[in-house]
Amino acid sequence: MHLDLSKNNKLKPRFNYSILKPFKIKKASKIGLSCVLGLVASQSIQTSVRSIVINDTAGAITAQALGAPLTSVTDILFKDSETLEFESGCSGSLIADNYILTAQHCFDPLFGEVLATDLSVRFRDENNAILKDISVSKISFLDETFNLLDGTDIAVLKLAEAAPDSIDPLKLFGGDPNELIGSNATLVGFGLRGLGSEGVDEDGIESEFDEGELRWGAENTIDVVGGVFDPDLSVLFYSNIIELDFDDQNSFTNTLVSLGSSSIPLQNEGTSAVGDSGSPLVVEKNGELLIAGVLTSGLFPTSEFGDISDYTGVTEHRDFIEKLGGQFVGDFVMEEPEATDDIQNGSFEEGLSGWSIIGAAGLPTDFGTPTSDGDSDAFIYNDLIAVSDYEIEEFLGLAAGSLEDLSGSFPFEGSAIKQTFTANAGDILSFDFNFLTDELAAEDLGEEMFNDFSFVSLSGADTYLDLLADTSSDFVPSNTYFFDETGYQSFSYEIRETGTYTLGFGVADAEEFTGFSGLLVDNVKLASTPEPTTTIGLFASVFGAFSLLKRKRKQFH
Repeated sequence: MHLDLSKNNKLKPRFNYSILKPFKIKKASKIGLSCVLGLVASQSIQTSVRSIVINDTAGAITAQALGAPLTSVTDILFKDSETLEFESGCSGSLIADNYILTAQHCFDPLFGEVLATDLSVRFRDENNAILKDISVSKISFLDETFNLLDGTDIAVLKLAEAAPDSIDPLKLFGGDPNELIGSNATLVGFGLRGLGSEGVDEDGIESEFDEGELRWGAENTIDVVGGVFDPDLSVLFYSNIIELDFDDQNSFTNTLVSLGSSSIPLQNEGTSAVGDSGSPLVVEKNGELLIAGVLTSGLFPTSEFGDISDYTGVTEHRDFIEKLGGQFVGDFVMEEPEATDDIQNGSFEEGLSGWSIIGAAGLPTDFGTPTSDGDSDAFIYNDLIAVSDYEIEEFLGLAAGSLEDLSGSFPFEGSAIKQTFTANAGDILSFDFNFLTDELAAEDLGEEMFNDFSFVSLSGADTYLDLLADTSSDFVPSNTYFFDETGYQSFSYEIRETGTYTLGFGVADAEEFTGFSGLLVDNVKLASTPEPTTTIGLFASVFGAFSLLKRKRKQFH
């Protein structure tokens, strides 16, 4: 089932844009966006997929004209387990003579095992006429997470033979992804098609334009790079995702307005739709068309005005793609944060710069509760792209089982941030935190199943792990998306040994995943305590200066 909730109170779900008729497909019952939400569609979607929703002014003829020339964009066919016929399910791009770049979630085992023999790739010419269907000999995944919005939704198909000679592979964008913000891009694929005022039928009923399998295209402006924006939480979660919203000059449908998006649409503005999963986000650089991202999901299942398309960025996964034949243009290299001798960006005025992230963490834009210091704070969330407890423990350098031992509950999923620094014994680490939750407290149910919790950790020269708050803490009503919050509270800890430390903050979902909790963190500081010899030296200097001043004053009188 799918839970429809008020726009003002709860999250809108994101949906994957694939249709896999051969496999059992159902909607997730979880409220909001879990790591599997968006990976499942409705049982009622039973028609074969035919792409792209374009604004009403441009219309179907323009969409066909934009999509037709991009012959390297292919239709990925799946074998129906009953009829044994191959039917359209996802889209992809030819990146080498016999390699297709597409989305990992198209083959998620949640739907049932997908073998290479279950797949075929269809090539069409500029007139959308079928050139050839080529079987697939191997499926390569970037990883095994199948997490929709974690920025790893990449797969490559190896064809049993080379693509037709008339089809030229697309190269990939290898420059700084931040340079793409504000750039115009082309969206193209073989999914459901329609107009922005109506979108496509959520139940998969074909629109008046869905006659025959056509490669449609549209244009849009890249609004966000490196994040997933949730319009109800008003939080930009950091991830390897590129986002574009579907505008129509109406401020109400300008979903990314708080991030600087303009409501003025492009002449041929459009968005992605169901069946476009795996299709490319194409940008033009120095006269060359390059793949900047692979379609992962969208905000609305109907792809109406206000929809957001989420593309997994390709630049971060250059090594994996190049090993399978992809060719990049540009030589951007991403840098990892290094250990420092002090806490960097502790008030998060520079976003999450200096911090590493696992799961869902980001920056609130209009959250509903004030920060404790400055204009910004960090938000950590136990949903959306949350990860398992053992991944968090490994990320923070904690022993396996530490979080379960701390809380007394099984931490089903969660998220965390960390920073590595050096400190001296006696230094004081301090910060402010605010725990927010929708979860029912244990005493409300007479059991301990729903004890979501937040925590702080230190690993390195010494190890420290402590609970900050859980569902049994004292709460006040919240003006945010959440029902309750603790309000900002202060915490401090004295460093016991000199050395290098990794500081971690996290929040976890206990036992089940029907409720949401989050942790706001702000004003993180490390106050140094001078060494004893330094203190003595300082005292001697001050005393000497004071004595000299007394002598001079005495001589003056």
